[in-house]
Amino acid sequence: MELTRREKRWLVAAGVAAAGVAACYAWGDPYPLPYKMRDASVLSPVSPDDPRVEAVSVGSDGRTISLRVDWGGCDYPPDLVARETADRVTILLKRRDASGPDIGCEDGGVSRLTAHLDRPLGGRPLVDAVTGRPVPATKG
Repeated sequence: MELTRREKRWLVAAGVAAAGVAACYAWGDPYPLPYKMRDASVLSPVSPDDPRVEAVSVGSDGRTISLRVDWGGCDYPPDLVARETADRVTILLKRRDASGPDIGCEDGGVSRLTAHLDRPLGGRPLVDAVTGRPVPATKG
């Protein structure tokens, strides 16, 4: 079956449009909606919308901190941030809340987040940056 000249032009136009859309997703902002950044605790949710954290662990190298986290539908995946001093390491979640008027929320998600230390944790305590309480962590 031979395509007409008009059909060929439509196919080319559709291909160019599809390439443009793909380029927006490939090189665009991973967070297309505006969001509010807020610190969240890794120990216990401060508000009902905070991410839920399970099982903080320190890798066998002593420099990798990881945890499993789930977050709500109006959030983007949070970031795990570790700040270290000579006497302790504080960790927190950076939450991105994209809720607002006329924004439909999805189901959220679950992910394993990691943060890397400059030097091994050793005997330094791991502390929640929001509450100031020690964070229980398994060695692994």
